[in-house]
Amino acid sequence: MIKLNKFFPSIFLFVLLSMIIPETGFAQGPKEIILGAALPLTGGQSREGGYVNKAYAMAIKEINEAGGIMVKEYGKRIPIKLIIYDDKSDNTTSVQLYEKLVTEDKVNVLMGGYGTPLITAHTIVAEKYRVPYVNGGGATGAIYQRGMKYIFCIISSIEKLSFTLMDWIAIQQNAGKVKRPLKIALVGENTSHGKEFRQGVLEKSKAAPDRFSVVMDEPFELNMKDADPLLQKVKAANADVFLADARLADYTTIHRRYTEMGLYHLIVSYGPRGPEKAARDALGPASDYIVSCNWWNKDIPTPATKAFADKYQKTYNEQAEWFAATAYEAFRVMVKAIEDAGTLDKPKIRDALAKMDMRNSLVVGGRVWFEPNGQINNDHLIMQNMPGGKVALIHPKDVATAEAIIPIPKKR
Repeated sequence: MIKLNKFFPSIFLFVLLSMIIPETGFAQGPKEIILGAALPLTGGQSREGGYVNKAYAMAIKEINEAGGIMVKEYGKRIPIKLIIYDDKSDNTTSVQLYEKLVTEDKVNVLMGGYGTPLITAHTIVAEKYRVPYVNGGGATGAIYQRGMKYIFCIISSIEKLSFTLMDWIAIQQNAGKVKRPLKIALVGENTSHGKEFRQGVLEKSKAAPDRFSVVMDEPFELNMKDADPLLQKVKAANADVFLADARLADYTTIHRRYTEMGLYHLIVSYGPRGPEKAARDALGPASDYIVSCNWWNKDIPTPATKAFADKYQKTYNEQAEWFAATAYEAFRVMVKAIEDAGTLDKPKIRDALAKMDMRNSLVVGGRVWFEPNGQINNDHLIMQNMPGGKVALIHPKDVATAEAIIPIPKKR
């Protein structure tokens, strides 16, 4: 007589595996892949956070309409779900919400928010729990100099931005448009973002004293109410060039008062700020001829940029700004990493990000890859505001749509 209890464990295991693994040989897999992010939907960074939110929503819709993300381990496409919380532009809240996403919502991967202070704060959560994280809104190099392995960013550093801007000014000197040496009045927000910008300008000036002399170097606090004390120092510096690193609100506040005081410089730049619609609407013609060094513009002459800009315009009935473009591309990078990994195993997705080589991208140069610190190191784009609300791409040459108008025409 056969003793069934001898074979029962094997039979039970066979039945269990038959239920878990379909006849295709693939594990069943989850019903959805869960991504999470905390965005500044209210508070001081809400405008930028709104762009990121719209970009993520557009990316999710496209991916799910195509059936989801192809995951080789499960032999099928799996739909995605994005959980978004409002961090209210508050660092502490942002950290708490990323903790919630990981420990309670059990996300597979994390997407970034916007802004150096918020991203500096909440990225410690992704690293702590070893959850892959990609952002398109935190460029300050200091974020990626902390030895973290799970943090990635698709916009190049503020240091490189300042280097690019100074190199471009040197090109204007070589072309005889402005003199050498140039006296520079330099100001920047009192954050790691502003410090990195100022340090880059100082380094370039120190390396080329025959070209540049920084005659003023001054930090200022965020959310400025009165720009007069700062601009009186700028006026007294008697500089040829005015370079600033400022958030959108501070850029608007400073330049409005700059114009009212009748200040003039051969070149004026607020670092990455300049072409934003909100600022141009607020400043009007006063914003004409400002030079900006940035990460994307809808007029970059590539098929990828045109396709995204047209789709965004059609979806939201507004022009895309760089905040949306880099967020959208960060999402696509994460999706590609999951597909390349072929699994939802977090360390393997992290490894796929580290090996990323995505072509035909929206970023300047069309290629996404990451340095060992997790940040891309591609070129920046230099633009100049033109009359009538227009923007010209002026550098690098392969994407330029116009010649820079330098020196800036004096207002009559």
